[in-house]
Formats: sequence, structure tokens, C-alpha cells
Amino acid sequence: MQVKAMNTKSFAAAAPAFALPVLFLGYAVVANYEFVTGLGRDIAEMPKSASAYLDGQAAVQIDAYYKKIMPHRLPSIDAMGAARYLLFREGRSGVVVGTDGWLFSKEEFDASLRRSPDLGEAAKGIAAIRDTLKSQGIELVVVPLPAKADIYREHAGAPAISDDLTKLYADFDTVLDTAGIRHIDARGPLLAAKDQGALFLNTDTHWTPLGASIVADAVGRALGHGDTAYTIKDLAPAPRDGDLSKFIVTGEIAPLVGLGPETVVAREAIAPEGGAGTADIFGPSNIPYVLTGTSYSANPLWSFGEDLKVQLGADVLNLAEEGKGPVAPMRAFLASDTLRDTPPQTVIWEFPVRYLGNQKLWDAPPATEAAK
Repeated sequence: MQVKAMNTKSFAAAAPAFALPVLFLGYAVVANYEFVTGLGRDIAEMPKSASAYLDGQAAVQIDAYYKKIMPHRLPSIDAMGAARYLLFREGRSGVVVGTDGWLFSKEEFDASLRRSPDLGEAAKGIAAIRDTLKSQGIELVVVPLPAKADIYREHAGAPAISDDLTKLYADFDTVLDTAGIRHIDARGPLLAAKDQGALFLNTDTHWTPLGASIVADAVGRALGHGDTAYTIKDLAPAPRDGDLSKFIVTGEIAPLVGLGPETVVAREAIAPEGGAGTADIFGPSNIPYVLTGTSYSANPLWSFGEDLKVQLGADVLNLAEEGKGPVAPMRAFLASDTLRDTPPQTVIWEFPVRYLGNQKLWDAPPATEAAK
């Protein structure tokens, strides 16, 4: 009797886990039956020529038809995603659900598992770029960015992963030291500033403008201040739909489960009247600073490049790119007319450590055309 009672309890506990797949399967059967029977009724509307099927026209029409007869498809997927999140605190592949409404990129968790133990490849790749720039009298300064699951370990729900991400940052620091590559610590200042406000968005991979300004201040203190007295002003608040919340739910359902847009107040650096600014970057024969890196620098919402201007007291040409990781934008700069025609004094390379888990990060051939 005891065994039977335990089995009954186990089934009751597991029942919700089976409910979502069963409901989804039932929905899929009904929906696709509706699609097939509807397609049969309206077959006269489908393309008749073989060429339409060869050039993809038929596929487009069938897809449009599918969406027309099933307008509830996307809302249903969102509803399933919301239920999965609320019941099991899970999302689709790409997101790790933490505590208190915090989401983390699966890429960060993978970085702690896939990284090369000695990070030798990263040191070799960065040293080669350092040497290329040095041959033209340009200094390279790397700014490693810590993982969100490291800075906000209390919300990540995976102490072992957070510990390894802390170690990953320390190991990267060590290999940069060993290779003689100048770098600026961002992790320490971010940890020290946690009581000032949110440094990363809850539902997004990226930092907030406050987090960016903390790191920009660290860069300014390390590199010194120029002669241009930039001021900074806040722009209008803007909603940001978290790039991680989209792995769970989108649209109107998101706010209902606590994953609605977060408000971001971007900032703009204002040059003094008559001072140097970004409008005349093509005039001078030399650019003080070039910033390159990832979406942490490229997206104007975070205002990293703008805060750097204030903290460095000098113009900063932002050549970072979104969606390409840290290496591709750097190699694009090395092959650019900017390097050949108006070389900077210093290149600041923002480099999130989570990319150190990408096994193909250094696969692309170096871009050195401009250095020839």
C-alpha cells in the first residue's frame, strides 16, 4: 500500500510536466488537420505551374495560407511559453531562468563549460592584433567585460557556474598579463557599484547605461583625461524588450508574466562650443580613440561610447558592431580606410568574456589589407 501511495504521489507531482506537451500535441493535431482540410477546399487558389514550385512562389503562398487560417498560432505559442515559464521557470534554448525575474544568456553558461583551459588561443589572437597595431604606433587596450551571471550571481541560481565565470575572468586577466597586453579591469568597479542601481537589465543580455558609465569611468581613470570638456545629458526614456525574454514569450503576454519592456535612459555626450566632436572626425589627421567590440558598445541605448568621451576628455570613434562578437569588428577595423587614412592613437577593445566559450571565435582569417 505504501508503494502504491508513493507512486500516486509521484504521478500527481509529475502530471503538470506532462500536461503542456499533451496540450501542445493536441493543438498541433487539430491545427494541422484544419490546415490540410482547408488546403483541400482552397486548392484552386494554389499555383498550377511547375515553375512556381521551383522558384519558391508556391512555398510563399502556402505559408501565407497557413498563417491566414491559423491566426491563433503565434498567440498559442506565446501562451505555451508563458505557462512553461510560470509553472517550471523554463524557456526555450538560449535562455537560463534565474530567480526574482532575472534571465541569463545560455551563452554565458556555455562559456564556463567549453572554454579552453589555458585560453592560449585567445592570448595568441589578441597578441597578434596588438602587434599589428603597435607596428603603426597605435596602442591596444582591452576591456574584458564580466558575465552577467558573475556580477549578479545571487540571481543566477547556479553557484558553480557563477564561480567558474569568475575564474574565467581571472584566467583571462592572467593570460593578458602574461602576453603583455594592456587591459583594464571592469569586474571590480562593477561589483563595487552594485548599490548604485541596476548594472544589467533583468531580461536582457546587456548592461544598463549605469553599468556602461561605471566601466567608462574605469577606462578614463586608467588612460587619463584629454583637453575636451564633454558634458553628458540624458535622452528621452525608451522601452527595451529584453532580448532574453523573447526566448520565453513575446507581445502582449510578456508583461502579464513579468517580462515586459524595461525602461532605458540613454545618454549623449555634448562637445563644448567650438570643440572637437564626432562631426569633424574626417577632418583631423589623427583620431584620439577608436572603440570597437560588440553590442555592449555598438548599441546607442547603453551609451558606452558617449560616456567614454566624457571620461577621456576626447573624441571616440565608435566602430563596434552588433551581432558579430568582439573579433570580427576588430578585424574589420584593421582592414578599414580609417586605420590607413586617419589612424587613432589608441584602440579600446571591449571584449565580453562569455565569447571565450565560442570555439569558432578565431576561425575567420585575419583582415590585414589596410596594414599593407
